[in-house]
Amino acid sequence: MKRQKLISLFPGLELILQSRPDLQSSVDKILSGNLQGSLMRYLGKCSNEALVTFLDEVKKIDPHRIELHRLALKNKKKENFGPDDVDPVRLITLDDQKKRMEKDRQTGRRALEDGTIASLAFAGGSGTRFFSKLASLKSLHGQAGKENRIFHTEDPKGAFPISPVGGLSFYEIIMAQALSVGIESRRLPWVVFLTSSVTHEKTISYLNNQRLWGFPKDGFLVIRQAKEPRLDDYGDLVVADKDGHLAWTGDGHGGVYKALLAEGPDGKSTLDLLRSHGVEHLVMHNVDNAAARPFADARLGFHVAENSLFTLSAARKTDPDEKVGVLMRLRKTRRTEVVEYNVIEKDLAHAKNPANGRLLHEAGNINTNIVSLDAIRPDIDTTLYRGKIVSSAIGKVSSSSLEMLNQHLTRFLPANRVFALEVDREEFFMPTKNVTGQDSVVSTRHMMSKRFARMLRLAGAEVSPEAVCDLHPGCCADVSQLKALGLGPGWRLLESSTIYICAATSTQTGEPIVDEGLYLEPGACLVMECELPWGKISMDSQRRIIQDMGAASRVSIKSGLKIRAGVHVKIKIGPGAALKIGKRKEFAENTDINVRPGHELEI
Repeated sequence: MKRQKLISLFPGLELILQSRPDLQSSVDKILSGNLQGSLMRYLGKCSNEALVTFLDEVKKIDPHRIELHRLALKNKKKENFGPDDVDPVRLITLDDQKKRMEKDRQTGRRALEDGTIASLAFAGGSGTRFFSKLASLKSLHGQAGKENRIFHTEDPKGAFPISPVGGLSFYEIIMAQALSVGIESRRLPWVVFLTSSVTHEKTISYLNNQRLWGFPKDGFLVIRQAKEPRLDDYGDLVVADKDGHLAWTGDGHGGVYKALLAEGPDGKSTLDLLRSHGVEHLVMHNVDNAAARPFADARLGFHVAENSLFTLSAARKTDPDEKVGVLMRLRKTRRTEVVEYNVIEKDLAHAKNPANGRLLHEAGNINTNIVSLDAIRPDIDTTLYRGKIVSSAIGKVSSSSLEMLNQHLTRFLPANRVFALEVDREEFFMPTKNVTGQDSVVSTRHMMSKRFARMLRLAGAEVSPEAVCDLHPGCCADVSQLKALGLGPGWRLLESSTIYICAATSTQTGEPIVDEGLYLEPGACLVMECELPWGKISMDSQRRIIQDMGAASRVSIKSGLKIRAGVHVKIKIGPGAALKIGKRKEFAENTDINVRPGHELEI
């Protein structure tokens, strides 16, 4: 279409270009890229204001990406994978790892002490499917810990209170784990969040407005992935509303590399910043996997010891139809790749290993990957997603998006420097894609409670299968920390009881906070939250941790604490405050204990 023809269809365009000559480049893009169909379909009788908005939005598009997107749409052929296309991946199994576990743990701990590890959570999804079903969940927060925190559907998904009693959000879990590692290694690892245009500002606001147990406000980074315009089934830009705005989406979690390499106002990139602090490896994971545990030391140690450029984590599949990608070795390229479940032929998905009867291709992708910063590049392959129904200026339309997947970086790396590492599903994979049912809020809270109950039992507690357990992931990261706190020995948590503990020992004395013996009768609830369990925390220029324990929230519970059936006891201890509970204390009625900052209370 020629320029004059376009102006004849939109008479206001000529006046617009006279007052806004900068929009001529947008008109050139429309004509050279054959994008006029978007105008005619969605904005045939639009106002001049809407036309200006549309032209301003067109300024932001990359014509080359539109061309790639359209080519992908024209390619109707779906690449399916059958038994002749792939071989089982070489998976480093849990049994393999046992032989080297202690050595890998030591290597991982040294890497954390040296500050060479950072984490990055993919937090860009708009979560529309998740939010649309929230009404079916009776409680939008933890059962007992944070009723004052109500989740709004406008919040980013990472702010959702996922833990079963304390109501910790996905974001808080990540920050708590990083803080725990920082306290232990004496160096705070960088925590990065990759957001989208939808979640960016809200994520920053959320993190800045939470106390986060003293996590330094300059200790994390929030970067934004690039935007891509949606196309409709005709290959035209989808106009989202009558005001002329385009329908945008993120460029996928594979856009992380472009975001890391993007230069800021000072000419430096986030990658430059991380390198300047000595970071060499980045652990990437989904924000809505509450068990991602990016700083698990043995996994880090394996990656470092093997000089790996990319280490994929895999949970063993038991259901051949589980909707997760599968790690496979492609015969055509001889490389390890993640093959999406919807392109795996049924006979391949169901194939069994004759040696052990398990699935032949059992390495399920959990999207927790470790990448060496030396391997990062922006130009990875794209993937087309079709059939997303979105709102437009003419009503609901079917749309597509062109996205990138972070694991496709492996296509450009030496095959011998890409590894697949098995992880225990119950310990490392709790995806939360739905509100109820499989991979949901309900299933994640149940799995978290089961995991914490297992830990308490290993520490010496008697825990009913019906008890609901929640432990702060920073203070109570493992059984050794529970034992150091005195949690477990002589404890009895009966059916339907609930517990949440957030507390730490003094770094000076190391004394347990609880003496032996805690008894929760059926339906009893104990919530104990220290606002600053590690005191006031700051960092030096090398991110080494500095603690002011004078500001710590302290607690001491003597032996024999009992909470009667159905009684709820909630304890909150402010900065620099202390609570002491004497021997054989018994609570027979609901009690809220709030120890104000700087005060001491003995009961």
